[in-house]
Amino acid sequence: MTRNYPAGPAGSRGSTGKGWKIAFGIIAVILVLFFIAELALRWFITDQIETSLRESAPESVAAQQDAEVHFGAMPVVFGLVQGKLHQINIDVPSTLTPDSNAIVGNPPATINATGFVLDSEDPSADELTLSTEVPKALVRDMLQKELGNALEESNEGRFAEYNEILTVSDVDTNPADGTFNITFSNGAFGVELRPEIVDNQLSFTAVSTQILGRNLPDFFSEAVSAALESGINDQVAGPLEFREFSVIDNGFKIVVYGHNVHLNELAV
Repeated sequence: MTRNYPAGPAGSRGSTGKGWKIAFGIIAVILVLFFIAELALRWFITDQIETSLRESAPESVAAQQDAEVHFGAMPVVFGLVQGKLHQINIDVPSTLTPDSNAIVGNPPATINATGFVLDSEDPSADELTLSTEVPKALVRDMLQKELGNALEESNEGRFAEYNEILTVSDVDTNPADGTFNITFSNGAFGVELRPEIVDNQLSFTAVSTQILGRNLPDFFSEAVSAALESGINDQVAGPLEFREFSVIDNGFKIVVYGHNVHLNELAV
């Protein structure tokens, strides 16, 4: 014996299907709006960073290209809600430009930051790593400036006899040995130094110091090392700690790191 069950209202199935279509339509619209908002935010933040870097460059120099900004996998919209971006990477182009007396501007740098706070007046990051390659010509000019300042402060001290001849002629790197040579007064005398990082601080050890084949006093190499440390700290590291200082062909690779870093305090 066959039983016949009453069929449900035909309209109920139709209304249910229509409800699902409306729900999917709303979700699709939300996703499209989210995608548009994500693209707009990425463009806006990138534009702000590029503009800030251009305006912070000295008037006498100009970057040949804009900075490149990359965001992590987490959507920027979520970071905006939280008040900080989970991750951001910025490739800053070189602004090094030969001037009449020296090289001005900054070398190229890569900034990797997490916990990046979006503040136009005071951008900051929970953690930040900055890596750059400094050409030896820039180190030469940097050292000449720092030594000149040291000489002015000690006209009657141990430097007095070198005041007229202390001109940095060249910086030559020896990657295989991890050292570099600084020559003065067209090769009349020179210093060979080896960089070291101890407790996240940069220092230089003199391998040899000679003038016309004769050894120079220890205070001379110490003064050159101190001047170089001062210049690199002021122009590259700033408030950050050293993680790497490597001698490479025609320059130096430098990596520095810091917690709770304010980007306005960075030297590069």
